[in-house]
Amino acid sequence: MRARSRPAPRRSYAQRLDADDSVLTSEWHRRLLSWKTVGLFTIPLAAFALGTWQVQRLKWKRALLDDINDRMHRRPIPLPLRVSPDEIDRNEYRRVLVHGTFDHAAEMLVGPRAMEGEPGFLVVTPLVREDGSRVLVNRGWIRRDLRAQSLRPDSLPTEPVTLIAFVRKAPGQNSFTPLSSPQDNDWFSIDLPRMARFSRSQEVLLDAIQPESVSSILHDSRRGIPIGSPLQVDIRNNHLQYLITWYVLGVFTTAMLVYKLRKPPTAATRVKRMRDRAGSFL
Repeated sequence: MRARSRPAPRRSYAQRLDADDSVLTSEWHRRLLSWKTVGLFTIPLAAFALGTWQVQRLKWKRALLDDINDRMHRRPIPLPLRVSPDEIDRNEYRRVLVHGTFDHAAEMLVGPRAMEGEPGFLVVTPLVREDGSRVLVNRGWIRRDLRAQSLRPDSLPTEPVTLIAFVRKAPGQNSFTPLSSPQDNDWFSIDLPRMARFSRSQEVLLDAIQPESVSSILHDSRRGIPIGSPLQVDIRNNHLQYLITWYVLGVFTTAMLVYKLRKPPTAATRVKRMRDRAGSFL
């Protein structure tokens, strides 16, 4: 006779809870050690790293702005007839005195550039100095409708002038800006090397400083006289906002990661919660 199979012994309630806990724990360990979790860990780490980098950038920018502010408020000095690139780097935003005669025939209009929403151009003109050498002067902004020199005769002085201007380094080129066309005298950016070759000037760029009188600015604008750079140049410093953004993102993603990877409650805890909720309805 075939022996009758004995039924498997029934597990106790505690044993079934322990079995459920072992399954949940195994799944939690597998999720914790998965590549997806490793990828999620990189988000807060990268955010905190970028925030810390912005702390260093903020310190650097504040030191740079303090240095520039100190140069701006020093007494203007005469610009040497020959200026080396190292001197330009050391003296950017330093006020200088320069004397010469504008060569309006070699004037270059850079644009379009907007001022308070109105389109226009920057006027860059070679200044011929007493020894015949030339430097480029960004005289400032004019309205678009005054582009033709015949419409702004007051902006074309023929006598020698003495200017107070900021020394500037060559601006960086934006990859989205179209290439300038010197042969057509179309300039979309201040391309200092090409402008210097076009006008037979030194690679020296000066920003003419505008008198602070508001009435003189309005009067000059109507007559087509370029509006120069203000005496106090505002240089953006957004590193504090970047720092806060990255650290907030790091804290937020860390909290999300901790919530997602928290260890599941035991079966006994879940049963107790269910009983407590059931009791609250009775």
